Amino acid sequence: MKSNHALTVLIIDEHSDISPLLAERLSLVTGFRVVGETANVMLGAELAHHLEPDVILADFRRAGPPRAETYRWLARVSPTSTLIAHTSCLSNGEGRALREAGVACCLLKGDGVKRLAEQICNIVRSPNGHSAETVEQEGGTR
Repeated sequence: MKSNHALTVLIIDEHSDISPLLAERLSLVTGFRVVGETANVMLGAELAHHLEPDVILADFRRAGPPRAETYRWLARVSPTSTLIAHTSCLSNGEGRALREAGVACCLLKGDGVKRLAEQICNIVRSPNGHSAETVEQEGGTR
């Protein structure tokens, strides 16, 4: 991330009612610029490839291929972006599988936009792309 520019964020959330709302709220946070949002995975991958955002905030509820494979594919499409899973819950072992697929961190939905923005900043600024402060839950419990 360059020091004097807004953090560019692409939101890909298959829950079609979430992505526009999250994009609207996150764009109001100082230091963030939402460059795109979609509920369509294929369109999201195309946007990620062309826009090369600093951060891809994604949630896939895949009925087809395993969710980790979708994240792995997206990480290959946009290798310079920090990929963050923003999900409602994680099943046992899923957080580890997502990290192995290229996800920098798994964040649970529900903390509010201000807290989400803080977590994203901590992840991006961390030397290894992870944040010790970030909540990563297995099995969907807090």
